[in-house]
Amino acid sequence: MALVTDFWPLLRARLHDRRFWMVQVLVVAIAAVHTTIETMGALQDVRDLYLLPVSVFFIPVLYAALNFGLEGALPTGLWCALLTLPNIVILHSGAERIGVILQLAFLVLLSAMVAIRVDKEKRAKLTAEDANRRLAEVQASLKSYIALALRAQEDERFRLSRELHDETVQELVVAKTALEDVLEAEGQRARLEFVDASLQRSIDGIRRFCRALRPSVLDDLGLVPALDWLLTDLAGRTGIRIALDVQGDDLRLSPEQELVIFRVAQEAMHNVEHHAHASHVVVRLVCGTGHLRLEVGDDGSGFDPAHVRQGSLGLAGMKERASLIGAAFEVSSRPGDTCVRLDLSPV
Repeated sequence: MALVTDFWPLLRARLHDRRFWMVQVLVVAIAAVHTTIETMGALQDVRDLYLLPVSVFFIPVLYAALNFGLEGALPTGLWCALLTLPNIVILHSGAERIGVILQLAFLVLLSAMVAIRVDKEKRAKLTAEDANRRLAEVQASLKSYIALALRAQEDERFRLSRELHDETVQELVVAKTALEDVLEAEGQRARLEFVDASLQRSIDGIRRFCRALRPSVLDDLGLVPALDWLLTDLAGRTGIRIALDVQGDDLRLSPEQELVIFRVAQEAMHNVEHHAHASHVVVRLVCGTGHLRLEVGDDGSGFDPAHVRQGSLGLAGMKERASLIGAAFEVSSRPGDTCVRLDLSPV
């Protein structure tokens, strides 16, 4: 029922297609030539070829099946049969008539089978295109959500860093100052000195945490000084030999671009500190005409990027961050040579 329901609207659409009518004109021409040949008795001496003229109908019928589907092939096949009917009744008899009828039936059946197959492939193609379109929409939405989530994360880091620095650290500093005043008095000095040292460690730790959340040097001085601070801090804490190599002229980057590049470098250095077991790291920032490349290379144990567990090593986060500013992100790794690369072009 659904096939019939879909058939007639499609057939009406074909009636407005010039190619469909050209096929029907070709059918009429073949039928006319067929009838003329047999009326003139051109095949009287070679009766075994009486099926040859009917076989020519396969050309327009298969063309209609391949280009118009069932709504084009079925009417064309029936049209061939209708135009051949007078020829069958008047010019053929006995086994010849049966042969022509069987050939026409095969013609219509074959055209229907080909057309149904073509229609299925067309529907499958439309379904795949629709699925790809919806997948692209979902991916675009997901990318938008990721961008919003990362921006919200950065805003929250900035807010938390400010609150810790402006409130918590200041309160600890006041407490430490008061404690230093007490230290001038005699008695319990050793215990007070221990508390004083503990407070100082807490202040240093919170300040370091604030800088990691949102380094003020990035906002105040820019990308290169922020990278230098990041690497100097890590080298001082871990003893890893770290070199910063800046090549080319300074490029004008937006705050968002600088933040993404810094975060990628920060995550790469976090991986070096906790996973790579490296002794030497080189961070290279290459600035060209409208192009910037960040490379973080280490001589650690390496890993297989294709088999890293989802979410591990922060690779997915680095890639997503890079995509937000239109940068390409690539990781290559083998024992003794791991490189994280970000390419931003044009800047």
